[in-house]
Amino acid sequence: MNRMLARLESSFGSLRRFTADARHELKTPLMVLRAGVERSMTNPQAPREVLASLEEVLEEIYRMSELVDNLLTLARADEGGITLAVETVDLRELVGEAAETAGILAEAPGLSVRCEVPPDPVMIAIDQSRIRQLLLNLVTNGIKYTPAGGKVSLGLVDQGDTVTLVVGDNGIGIPPTDLPHIFDRFYRVDTARSRTGARPGTGLGLAITKWIAEAHGGTITVQSRPGRGAVFTVILPKQPVRVAPPPSDATDL
Repeated sequence: MNRMLARLESSFGSLRRFTADARHELKTPLMVLRAGVERSMTNPQAPREVLASLEEVLEEIYRMSELVDNLLTLARADEGGITLAVETVDLRELVGEAAETAGILAEAPGLSVRCEVPPDPVMIAIDQSRIRQLLLNLVTNGIKYTPAGGKVSLGLVDQGDTVTLVVGDNGIGIPPTDLPHIFDRFYRVDTARSRTGARPGTGLGLAITKWIAEAHGGTITVQSRPGRGAVFTVILPKQPVRVAPPPSDATDL
């Protein structure tokens, strides 16, 4: 049994190292491809159909770049290689920034964004960039899965020793069969269920969101019913904690 467990641990370690190494090997060629495509798109003599094809290629490059960045984040987290840059901030500012960004993203699909924060400062020790990433992951998911005319909401509640972040929408919701798996890596809800039917994400966004919450000593949960939208609730302690690796069964809708 000990030998079997040792082999499994060695295999998992090799897989994590491969993921990190693959990201580094892919990053440079993706940057070269992006630069080449963007330069070609500035050619005023390029035919319209060529420009359309280049736009599709550039979109795919963006998607692949996001994927390799997310892979590195999770690989480093698995190895305990990420240290949170913790500082005490007023969490209302980050929630306000996320709401402003959500408002911009919601204009094209015709969605409304509502934000509710306490009147008094909500001071908490966090890594600002990571919590900002968490909020943006949740609001962009809400926008993606909410039909035109719908709404996305952000809320912040000060509960003394903890704070609660709530991001919800009144979109298409999550089927009961998908609900237990949405934080799993590479798990993606059926493309046809998105607002536009567009290509799904990388399936890593919510896995990273969960890791961010847990790295701060917090939790994230979701409640949803088909046709009634989804509500994500993040509870964070106000005191700083040491970073923790994400659970092995711990991605974007």
